[in-house]
Amino acid sequence: MIEYLDAATLAEAAAQRLRRDIVVGDLPPAARLRLRDLVAHYGLGATPLREALNRLVAEGLVVLEGQRGFSVPPVTRAHLLDITRSRQFVEPEALRLAMAEGGPAWEEEIVASLSLLRHAIEQHEPGSTEWLDRYESRHHRFHRALIGACPLPSLLRFCDDLYVQKTRYRRLMGSAAPNWALALRVHEALADGTLARRPATMEELRHHIGTTAEHVLDLLGEAPPDAPAPS
Repeated sequence: MIEYLDAATLAEAAAQRLRRDIVVGDLPPAARLRLRDLVAHYGLGATPLREALNRLVAEGLVVLEGQRGFSVPPVTRAHLLDITRSRQFVEPEALRLAMAEGGPAWEEEIVASLSLLRHAIEQHEPGSTEWLDRYESRHHRFHRALIGACPLPSLLRFCDDLYVQKTRYRRLMGSAAPNWALALRVHEALADGTLARRPATMEELRHHIGTTAEHVLDLLGEAPPDAPAPS
């Protein structure tokens, strides 16, 4: 049992490190992920790294192509639109369920996560990777908090996987919010609407998810068809 727990812990540690390096671009799009290279780079065994790669395949952050092995997904317009539209479909539904089911602990986590996000934005350090990592962690916590009372664990996991994939595009394109004051107001409005159980908040969340994709596509020199105007 101890060996099993140790193996699981090593695999999770490997997955966390690989996930982070893929999301921030240290492992760039379309890069081959050769096991021997990863063993040398991370100082971990082949078994936990192989398990970690398989986990990330399930999350959509690694591609497995038969005999060609593992690689980082490429960055494409079609993939970004797939992630965005899927997230626009499932995350507002998770929010609806959370607003119906949520209690005091859920509400407290929304308030706490918004406070941490606000503090990160107020302490913005241009050009600081450390600050950006901290902001991204708090931004992720806030979006998790909004839907945290959703009673469907599989739906929550899918929302989380899509969120992380979307974050990779934002990090690769350097597309963090160009207007931090506006970004804070948008998140405050999402929190207020959610806590008040306003149905219109579902559409506000859907729009918020879409505007992030618009900005990234603009940096790619492309725009989605029939995209709404950025808020």
